[in-house]
Amino acid sequence: MIKIGIDYYPEHWDRAMWEEDAARMAELGVHTVRMAEFAWSRLEPEDGKFDFSWLDDAIEVMARHGMRVILGTPTNCAPLWLYHDHPDTVQWDRSGRPTDLGIRGHRCMLSPVFRRYAARIIEEMARRYAGRPEIFAWQLDNELESNHCTCPTCTKGFQDFVRAKYGTLEHLNQAWGTVVWSGEYSSWDQIKPLLAPDCLPNWHNPAWMLDYERYGAACTADYVRFQCDIIRAFDPNAIITTNSCFCANLPDFHQEFQALDVASYDNYPPIRLPEDPEALTSNAFALDFVRSFKQKNFWIMEQLGGPLGCWGPISPAMEPGMLEGYALQAVAHGADLLSFFRWRTACTGAEMFCYGILDHDNRPNRRLAELDGLCRRLKQLPALDNTTIRSQVALLYSADQEFGLKNQIQSEGFAYWTQLRLFHDACMNLGVNLDILPEGASLDGYRVVLVPTHFITNPAVAAQLEDFARNGGTVVLTNRSGVKDQNGNCILGQPLPTAFRALCGCCVSETDAIGPARQQLTTIHGGTYTISGWCDLLVPETAAVWARYADRFYAGTPAITRNQFGAGQAYYIGTIGEKALYRALLLEIFREQEISMVEVLPRNVELTTRSGPGGVYRFFFNNSTHGCAFPLGSETVTLRPLEVKILTGKGEWL
Repeated sequence: MIKIGIDYYPEHWDRAMWEEDAARMAELGVHTVRMAEFAWSRLEPEDGKFDFSWLDDAIEVMARHGMRVILGTPTNCAPLWLYHDHPDTVQWDRSGRPTDLGIRGHRCMLSPVFRRYAARIIEEMARRYAGRPEIFAWQLDNELESNHCTCPTCTKGFQDFVRAKYGTLEHLNQAWGTVVWSGEYSSWDQIKPLLAPDCLPNWHNPAWMLDYERYGAACTADYVRFQCDIIRAFDPNAIITTNSCFCANLPDFHQEFQALDVASYDNYPPIRLPEDPEALTSNAFALDFVRSFKQKNFWIMEQLGGPLGCWGPISPAMEPGMLEGYALQAVAHGADLLSFFRWRTACTGAEMFCYGILDHDNRPNRRLAELDGLCRRLKQLPALDNTTIRSQVALLYSADQEFGLKNQIQSEGFAYWTQLRLFHDACMNLGVNLDILPEGASLDGYRVVLVPTHFITNPAVAAQLEDFARNGGTVVLTNRSGVKDQNGNCILGQPLPTAFRALCGCCVSETDAIGPARQQLTTIHGGTYTISGWCDLLVPETAAVWARYADRFYAGTPAITRNQFGAGQAYYIGTIGEKALYRALLLEIFREQEISMVEVLPRNVELTTRSGPGGVYRFFFNNSTHGCAFPLGSETVTLRPLEVKILTGKGEWL
């Protein structure tokens, strides 16, 4: 059965409230309660003096009402006495000075002193709680970012990282191309991780920045392993996760989650839905991305429970149906546990206007009623957790592409995630399941592989895609593929798309970084679509033309090509189009590959299918604030704004 959870902070509330809160949660049908991830100062109020009595009591209260606990390691927020007594535990910012204390996440995750204290509190918790039946799982830290600390420890760590990779300064200077701007290093001590905030990323050496991002991601993955090892020493069977979020300093999630048992995500979809039909606001992409971390079903550690108000102004109220709709959207994409943030809105602290299920008045409200309805609805689907997402279409993702394109913007508004999401959006609106895979993952069982903007070229991936197409698969590549080598430097002496030229059967004669300008192209089928961002002017070699540009001096020049390659084919998209362009192209590809679709879904209606021993469930989600209707077989399906309807394999609507 899909589990419902609640994020609860017993240390924030009088003990007299715990019993009533637990009873109300249990009445709803809550299975798990997450707690303690920010409670270090209460667990260790003084150096070496621990107090777990209050946490023991809170766990006992929840257990008595039939709920189990997801226990957080409290390392995101160390107590102030630790920072005061050991300033070397504080993270340094991009200007090269210690971070001002007062919010959260101030710890340097590499500091030896911090790790000693973190290990001690985790060991105390694990010794006390590991293996107890009341504990459902462990959550490490909170919303981990890639390590961008610039303290002396992290600076030395970066120097050691690149020394181990390159061996000599001669090799490093050659790999980074430091001869530009007289930037050659003559000592390892000269290598710094600093990125002054008053300088644009495009000013810095991109090869250096790429390795720095790789180093930061490796640090975060090591921090996760460090905590996992402590807990597993006390309980080898513990289920361990951490709650991911899409932050400014993205880690390499696939690397981060290698040591963990299940992927988790903090799911805060947009409350205000834009009217712009081209807006890419659906959280479906994020959910499928999280499923990719472990290539299996995942958990939500924080599910949107109310209007947001902490990191910005207070958001509008949630629309009717939004709480249930967004929760079921997560389930549709593989979530087996939904832990809502939070039970009651905080009365103190920065998040006092980041609303939970209950408002400050502590009275029943519309959100509580909607959560109750969700719980009752999921009880009708007891076998749903015995299903998963099965796909014939894969979308390749690489942290290297994210790092490289973030640090060297290709044109105004150009973003790696935009092209990823354009493909994903088209698949959802055609009712086609999609898996997001890390580059290099097995492609067995897939018929179509989508590869947006393979900027940092991996020759092994190029060879793998050739084999895939040669054996009958369809590959789709896009602009800015094959631009750089794995050091982050441009490839010399080969026309773009370099390693993918034979597969795509075309080359690029010229590029036009058009940014926000709007132009048009026309397909061989007569369709006209708006494009922006980038234009590769293509020269077909063995490929056929699928679309041509309609504007500028290159009107009539090929913009999209299709190349037969072995038993399969490869498409190359030289530009960035509106949503309808990707839908039209994938519609043709899926027909060729005989992939089942639903072609009549209105805009913003998403169809996702979960299947397995527990049955077949098709989730139709109207991800908009407007009602709609569409034909499905012999019947007409109507959906209210934000409504989810579920069709079982037996033809029953739930």
